Amino acid sequence: MKKLPNWIIILLVVALLIGSKFLFFAKKDEKSGAPNKPKTQAPVAVNYHVAQLGDYSNNVFAAGKVGAFNQVDLLPEMNGKVVSINFNEGETVAKGALLLELNNEDLKSQQQKNLLQTELAEKKLNRLKKLLDIKGVSQEEYDMQLNEVESLKSDQQFLAAQLRKTRITAPFDGVIGLRNVSVGAFVNASTPIASLVQMKPLYVEFSLPEKYSQIINKGNEISFLSEGTESSEKFTAKVYAIEPRVDETTKSIKIRAMYNGDKHLYPGSFVKVFANLGNSVNALMVPTQCVIPTLKGQKVFVVKSGIAAEVPVKTGVRTDQKIQIIEGIQPGDTLVSTGLLSVKKDSKLILKPSR
Repeated sequence: MKKLPNWIIILLVVALLIGSKFLFFAKKDEKSGAPNKPKTQAPVAVNYHVAQLGDYSNNVFAAGKVGAFNQVDLLPEMNGKVVSINFNEGETVAKGALLLELNNEDLKSQQQKNLLQTELAEKKLNRLKKLLDIKGVSQEEYDMQLNEVESLKSDQQFLAAQLRKTRITAPFDGVIGLRNVSVGAFVNASTPIASLVQMKPLYVEFSLPEKYSQIINKGNEISFLSEGTESSEKFTAKVYAIEPRVDETTKSIKIRAMYNGDKHLYPGSFVKVFANLGNSVNALMVPTQCVIPTLKGQKVFVVKSGIAAEVPVKTGVRTDQKIQIIEGIQPGDTLVSTGLLSVKKDSKLILKPSR
């Protein structure tokens, strides 16, 4: 059998490719020419909530911490060797009580020497004063002696101040912590001796969103729970100070309330704070799950003739289960409360009563 030339084979392959192309597009055009059947979206089954006016208690919850009005780390003001420790760890000490003493023998010797020099200089000054009255000495000589006396008295005050620095006393009433030095140790100005904490009264510090800044006031009572006590035991504190500016990062205000009770609480411990900011009448409260956050704010889905409609809303205070709607809906509107991930604008809805 005679073999076909290569150019004929190439022409046949090209012809087959062109023919298959026309056949493919013809079928595609036939399909595209068929009328598109409209797709019908299946109704979405959802629960609903009917918005109604009502009263609510404006309880706000926040995390807080207990703090001490006065607390310090005791540090020596000068270098020296510890010669006595006059406190027991964990005991209550009174303001002014001597806690620790450094070696001060050299300063006491200088002070004694200064006292003797001052005494002699004052006697000489008295003699010169009598001679000055009868013109026995010049005014200049008298003034020089007076200057020496005043200089010695200044040295005496300096030595007394240095001696006080060798004695560490309690700056306020409080409980002293664990000591970090022993008798005979050499300490400097950066050596921590112990901590001193005022245990009564204490304060509770917490933060609230800035929208509560016009509601919370000095004198308001708050209650709190401490993790270190029984879970059902609540304590009461009174607001005494409010930060006069809003934190730019958290958009919240910092508040402190004074606790003056007898229960032993540790500064630095965390607490759960409950603040009752009053009762509100005729407020439009809806379940929190009805409100959907968006890039521009918040929205809800309102049911109108079985169809979902998007409505932007403005919210107010929030409780643990409900949120106040200030603007956007009216009492009697039906809101979608479940199945929100499947609901879109103009979705058909099948309404089921909430459980």
